[in-house]
Formats: sequence, C-alpha cells, structure tokens
Amino acid sequence: MSIGINPAMAESAAGPLDDEPRLRQLLQEEMQALEEALATISTALPRGEWHSVAKTAGQVHDSFIFQQKLSDADRKTLHQTLPEAFIQRDKAFHQQAKKLQHAAESQDAELSLFYYSKMVESCVTCHRQFATHRFPSLLEGGSDH
Repeated sequence: MSIGINPAMAESAAGPLDDEPRLRQLLQEEMQALEEALATISTALPRGEWHSVAKTAGQVHDSFIFQQKLSDADRKTLHQTLPEAFIQRDKAFHQQAKKLQHAAESQDAELSLFYYSKMVESCVTCHRQFATHRFPSLLEGGSDH
C-alpha cells in the first residue's frame, strides 16, 4: 500500500489519512519495507538466488507491517478512507507478489522477471494515480502504458 490521494486533493497535499496519524505511520512503514523488498529482489533475481526471491516475495504478499499491526477497526477505517481504486491496486500488487513467489520457487527466471516487472509497474501506476504529491516527476512521465 502507498499513502494515496486523489488528483483533486493534490493541490492541498492533504491525504485521506491525515486524520489517522497511526495508520498513516503504519502505511509509511509498509512502503519503506516494500521499497527494501523490491531492492532485495532486484539484487537476488539476476543472481538466481531463488530462495531469497521467493521468501521476500512471500513477505510482500503477506504485508510486512499491516498484517501484524492492524486491528479490525483499523482495517475498516482504511477501507472507508482510501479510494476503492487504491484498494484494488493494492490487492493486485500483493497477488503479483504471490505469483512471483511461486515462479521463484519453480526457479523460472522468465516468469520471475515478468512478475517482478509487473510489481514495479504497479508501484509506478499507483504512485502516479495516488501519490503525485510525493512523486511529482511521475506526472511528467506520460501514460500508464
């Protein structure tokens, strides 16, 4: 997950979780963990370190911080606060991580690269749609395709 805002909110740089500092902090921690995981995978994948790729992709799928620290009330607040499109993108991202895990367990380099690239593409697309206040240069990057 990424801290998201819709384009209409970008002008004020106000995010949907501004009134939920604990959830905002957890989301930021999750994003940092995801960034580190993608870096780990990008190093392990070309080396054929399948165990590392599979393990890290599995951790991404399981959501590092969120699965451990969110209460049912927190989950409800997130689903009420974050845009539905954001939630759907997040689910797809975590499913791609699961597919990467399976590809790495099978030591399938081509399929592993495919799912890794899909994960990175998901990050860029989500940041472009929901986090332009943090990544303004993505607006200059053109379309999602």
